[in-house]
Amino acid sequence: MPALSLETTPRTSLGRKNKALRRSGLTPLHLYGPGGDPLILQAPSPIVRKLLVTAGKTTAVNIVVEGTDGEELSFVRDVAVHPVTGEIQHVDFLRIHADRKVQIPVEVSLIGEAPAIRGGAAQINHVTRSLTVLAFPLSVPSGIEADITGLEEVGDVLRVSDLILPDDVEAVNHPDDVVARAQKQREAEVFEVVGGEADEEGIEGEEGVEGEEGAEGEATTAEGESSSDDSA
Repeated sequence: MPALSLETTPRTSLGRKNKALRRSGLTPLHLYGPGGDPLILQAPSPIVRKLLVTAGKTTAVNIVVEGTDGEELSFVRDVAVHPVTGEIQHVDFLRIHADRKVQIPVEVSLIGEAPAIRGGAAQINHVTRSLTVLAFPLSVPSGIEADITGLEEVGDVLRVSDLILPDDVEAVNHPDDVVARAQKQREAEVFEVVGGEADEEGIEGEEGVEGEEGAEGEATTAEGESSSDDSA
């Protein structure tokens, strides 16, 4: 998918001054990552909200900074949201390079109808809901569809190796990992109670850039009043 674009301006409001910035209709932003200096930025809140809905964390975003030449290719890395008001407190963008593959989790959705569920004997258990892929930034799919029409009997499974991925996109997960399984109704219910979903991992560059903290110690989550108010 082609990269989206976000026009920004340099930000001078830091710490608790970000409260006033948000009240004025601007969202604090932070761009960081290999290949450049961290940038402290801001952009109109309505535009940022619209961008986040469209881009998610799998569509590349070109950050355009007023007064500078060129663009900075990035992915949305973290979004801090006020737990009560739902207001976006802060957004972190991770700098990437168009010619370097990245590892990034994408959502897996099930499509089709499995013959195994006919008559109510079985239930489809969606085991792997997020697949980590290796791809060039502009080739990262927004999601992966898993066709379950081949699950004909109780016990049948759909594995990562069965998925049809776009060109230039590789699955990082083990090929034998189960994506979906046809189980007896009660077995599926027990599995859902006992089982759990692994936390999604963040974007990892080909050179192993993962979990890099933003400069100035900016917050990536908000509890009460975001801790980004005490930083950049």
